[in-house]
Amino acid sequence: MAVGDGVTPGVNGSKTPPRERGEEVYIAALRLFKQKGYHATSMQDIAAAVGLYKGSLYHYIGSKEDLLVQVFERAMGGVLGDVERIVADGSLGPSAQLRLVVEAHVQAVAQNLDALTVYLHEFRALAGESFARVRAQRERYRELVSAVVERGVRLGEFATPDVGIAALGLLGMCNWVAQWYRPGGRLSAGEIGGYFADLVLDGLKRDQSLEPNTSSPTVSPSARTSAVE
Repeated sequence: MAVGDGVTPGVNGSKTPPRERGEEVYIAALRLFKQKGYHATSMQDIAAAVGLYKGSLYHYIGSKEDLLVQVFERAMGGVLGDVERIVADGSLGPSAQLRLVVEAHVQAVAQNLDALTVYLHEFRALAGESFARVRAQRERYRELVSAVVERGVRLGEFATPDVGIAALGLLGMCNWVAQWYRPGGRLSAGEIGGYFADLVLDGLKRDQSLEPNTSSPTVSPSARTSAVE
């Protein structure tokens, strides 16, 4: 039985360490945000889900918004790091980079279904500095994907009249996996990622009989901002 000071007795009288309790609070909040929505979830709901008094939650979090920021950062932080490493690897051509980006994104969605679902539905729930920080993360990710597509156009591997729209289309396709993917389904996340990569690369493939495009590809003005703006 949980006690009001936020410490839960365990087996043989042991107590739940604060870090573990903080993770329990995060997991409960994530589940409630997905089920009820961020605005409909109260601090009392979260406290009840982990067997704490409402006031005890503040030993582990500063606010409900802090929990939502955690969800967003966990949802995209890992894959952003992966994509930064892929794009920084100059030994890879644009096609190889884009394949790895798509596969990494789909894997991240599959491994963080609840967090990605909340991320996509509750992005506008943040405000001020928190919103700016998460938006900057989104923009950084989009810029990395756009850079790979633009490089592919310059080197003659890809053909697209609008790099920004191509990047947003790719991201939208990968993000939508969160709406229908279920573990244990007909295809694994790896298989879906490979299939999506084939679709993207086939769609961008340039006729190799043509000369490489040495002009700067177009980046749509609307694509310079977040897709949800």
